[in-house]
Amino acid sequence: MHPEPQRWAEEQCAGAKLTDIRRVARVKTIAEAMAVHPGRSLPQRCRSPYAVKATDNLFKHVEATPENIPSGHRALVREAMRQPGVYVLLEDTTELSWSGTQALAGLGPIGQSAAGLQGFFVHTVLSVRWPDTSQDHSQRQPVEVIGLSDQNYDVRTPCRHPRESSQERLKRARESQVWPQASQRVGRAPEGVRWVRVADRAADIYAYLVSCQELGHGVVIRAAKDRALSHPETGKRAGRLLTAARSAGPLGEFT
Repeated sequence: MHPEPQRWAEEQCAGAKLTDIRRVARVKTIAEAMAVHPGRSLPQRCRSPYAVKATDNLFKHVEATPENIPSGHRALVREAMRQPGVYVLLEDTTELSWSGTQALAGLGPIGQSAAGLQGFFVHTVLSVRWPDTSQDHSQRQPVEVIGLSDQNYDVRTPCRHPRESSQERLKRARESQVWPQASQRVGRAPEGVRWVRVADRAADIYAYLVSCQELGHGVVIRAAKDRALSHPETGKRAGRLLTAARSAGPLGEFT
C-alpha cells in the first residue's frame, strides 16, 4: 500500500457515479495504481490476473463512462476553483488513435481519414491555480495543479453528404462546437474569482470567444484569424487585430 496515492485515490474517486460500491472500490484501486506507476500498461499495474480481469470487467460495464467515473473528481476541482484567486484553464483537443486495417466498433475516422486511421477525440480542460506574484517578480513561480474541470470525448462520423450545400453545413453539428460546449459545462466564474482560458489556434472561434465573454472568463488564445475590431464604447470599426497587436507595446515578459 502507498499512503499518499491511496489517500489521493480515496478522495478523488469516492464520488464516482456507480451504483455498486464494489465498482467504486475498483476505480479507487485503479487510480492508485496509475498514480504509483504512471508509465505502465494496465496489466503491468495490476497485482494479479484477477485484478486484470476485474479491471477489464469494470471498463466493459455500461456505467463505466467518461462522465460517471471522474464525476467526483470534477466536483472537487470545480469547488476548489470557487475559492478566491486566479485560475488558468488550459484547454485542447487530443486525438486518440488505433491504427489497423480492421474497423473497430465505437471508433471513427481521425486525422485526414487515411486508411486504417481510426479513433476518437478527447477535449480536456486542465485547471491550475496561478501563484500570488505580488511579492516576488524576479522569477516565474510554479502553478498548483487542481485537476480536470472538464473532459469530453467525441467520435467523428464519416461524411455521408460530401456535396451538401452551405446552408446544410450551417445546420449540422460541427466539431468546433466542443469549445463553446466546454464553456457551458465549466459554468460561470464566481464573483471575485478570476478564470482565464488558455488555448491554441483551434480555439480562435467566434462562438467560443462569445461564450467566454458571457460567462465572465478571461481568454489567452493564439490568433488564427485577423479579426475586425470594434471600439468598446462606440461600437465603430477600429482596425484589424494583428495590426493593433503588433503596434501595441509589451506589458511584460519572463523567460
